[in-house]
Amino acid sequence: MKRGPAPKPAELKVLEGNRGHRPIDLGATFRPEVGMPSMPKDLSPGARKVFKRLGPELLRYNLMSVVYSDIFEDLCETISDVKELRHSLRARQKLLREQGKDPAEAFEATTPGGMPVQHPRYQILKSERQMMYSLLAKFGLTPAEQANVTTAIRAQLQLFEGGGAEPTKAKDPNAVPTGFADFD
Repeated sequence: MKRGPAPKPAELKVLEGNRGHRPIDLGATFRPEVGMPSMPKDLSPGARKVFKRLGPELLRYNLMSVVYSDIFEDLCETISDVKELRHSLRARQKLLREQGKDPAEAFEATTPGGMPVQHPRYQILKSERQMMYSLLAKFGLTPAEQANVTTAIRAQLQLFEGGGAEPTKAKDPNAVPTGFADFD
């Protein structure tokens, strides 16, 4: 867990005028090129659904890159596993209800000595959920992590209209500036 306020992105410091007058390291932030990795051939059917649903959304918000393909594959498989485990426990609860038993027994098992313990499937579900939340946080997909997300920038932002035009050659006092180079 990080302490204190989140650091300001270097781009924002530049735009605000660097009030702290400390040197700004513009190369310190790694932002890989935005892009969608290809779907791995060995993804499970459930993970394929997650990949198709979540991938375009991450790409839309500039949070996806080809270099993230392995961790995104893990995220898709983990979400799929959590859903399958949850459905398995729900099916066991349904069966217990039909037998007139307490559906909470779906989360219990007994040892050979007769001691009640958590059902192994429930223990695996809890472990997979923890892994899922950890992976979701790496993509900034939990409410607590959203504030720490920095997205890749697809194109240079234009500060003024006509930002792609050449700077004015003559010092015309009525000319509209098109970038920082037009200011003295």
